[in-house]
Amino acid sequence: MQYRGQLRRAIRPNFSQSNSEPEARILMNSNFLPDLSALAILVVILFLLHLRHPHEQTDIWLLGLFFTLVEATAHTFYAPFGIPNHYLHVIVMDCYLLAGLIFAWGGGDMSRPRRRRLVYMAVNAFPLFIVTTLYGLNIRIFPPYYPVVALGMIVGVTSALYLRHNLVHALLFAAGWLTMGGLLHSGFIRLPAYWGVGCVYMIATANFYRRLPRNSTGRLAILTGFSIWSMCFLAHPWIVLSHDYASLASHVWNMQKSLISIGMILVMLEEQVSSNKWLALHDELTGLPNRRLFAEQLSWAIESSSRSEAQMALFLFDLNGFKHINDTLGHSAGDEVLREVAGSLREHAHLFDSVARLGGDEFVLLASNLTMGRSTCFFEDIICRAIERPMMVQSHPLVVTASLGVAIYPDDARDALMLMKIADERMYGRKGKAPAGRVHAVPSLAATREA
Repeated sequence: MQYRGQLRRAIRPNFSQSNSEPEARILMNSNFLPDLSALAILVVILFLLHLRHPHEQTDIWLLGLFFTLVEATAHTFYAPFGIPNHYLHVIVMDCYLLAGLIFAWGGGDMSRPRRRRLVYMAVNAFPLFIVTTLYGLNIRIFPPYYPVVALGMIVGVTSALYLRHNLVHALLFAAGWLTMGGLLHSGFIRLPAYWGVGCVYMIATANFYRRLPRNSTGRLAILTGFSIWSMCFLAHPWIVLSHDYASLASHVWNMQKSLISIGMILVMLEEQVSSNKWLALHDELTGLPNRRLFAEQLSWAIESSSRSEAQMALFLFDLNGFKHINDTLGHSAGDEVLREVAGSLREHAHLFDSVARLGGDEFVLLASNLTMGRSTCFFEDIICRAIERPMMVQSHPLVVTASLGVAIYPDDARDALMLMKIADERMYGRKGKAPAGRVHAVPSLAATREA
């Protein structure tokens, strides 16, 4: 009975003395039910938030917390009479490791190819799973562990050099596995198992530190939670030998999951607020600034041009024959045309102070500091070439054209409303007229397609 009690402490740093009836008469450990219930409630809350605001990051967090919930459930059934202890021990240790790997994946660099990231994580996780499984099966002899440590170091260094081309990662893998080998050589078995799991949670902490925005409130909670989690794993083999700190360690252990869950909820809410703010100032279809944001940018540009006594040009255009596209090919084709035009304009955005969609098929651009080398004709030519670039829309080759109106600050007007009005009048004045050059009205889409 004494050994079995030590084994239960080895699984999880909950060292509070039980006041329940003797172990021989129970099939589950009811001391863990409050922790299990709290974790289940947090998972449900995150799941409900996920249903309202689907997000890939939430899927990863939910999966990690799910395996943490499986671990907590398995721990609840750890009792003298019930599921064999070594089966539960394997589930607990492997779920700890699997949850940590999922969190490390969720905090990693999503810009890298998914398949390469998955291979990199899988090959390095395999030796760790062997270590935690051997320990969970209560294998307390050293020979099975040494080949795994050698394999882990070879795989880690090789994958870091050839898959990531990262010498620092290779050195960290070598240091981590050499430390595990040194602990085994010193006569420890529990320490290497928890060292490996603790390192995974330290990696998750570092990944979230790099990825989450620095001004995020949820970031602090997540980093604190994962730091506590990793420290609990690293310190656990020593704490089980010191009953003086058992109660404190148990409370600290239960605290980190709540911190991480709260942090995840805060990050989700912050991202939603940020998304709503972005949508309030941008056109959802094209991603360009909308009328509201452009009005602010125009005011700033006028103030700047006024201070520097420089000229500024406002270019306003709409697409010729756009209604014909919607009528013949459908509104989805019209949306695709707008996205294509916006994409073409965005490629030249570095030349302009602002590129925005006002609504419908109307776009507007600002160009300040006009010079001899960058006159209105220079910018008009860029805009026309961007608009008239051939595109494929629902398997139809199209070339759209536009009617363009220009207003100059301060020559034409000194306030935003008059500049917009003059540019609008000039745009409609050109529409339908025969072109006198590239900067004037060009044939409508219908004529272009018939040609």
